[in-house]
Amino acid sequence: MTKHYSLNEVARIVGVKAHRISYAITNAFLPEPEERITNRRMFTDDDVKAAQKYFSNQPKVGRPVKEATE
Repeated sequence: MTKHYSLNEVARIVGVKAHRISYAITNAFLPEPEERITNRRMFTDDDVKAAQKYFSNQPKVGRPVKEATE
């Protein structure tokens, strides 16, 4: 069974805000995830790796994403 991630989970893993991932998908810098559940994008491990690769090549600007407290 394949693990799926929400947009917010991917953003936390990659270290960018969710709207930046949405922007990259909308403008074809990242591929659209193939699966949707209740009309929400569901990301696979391959999608997460692609996002990490894409955003690792981006210049760092703005404030860092806050870490979730547990």
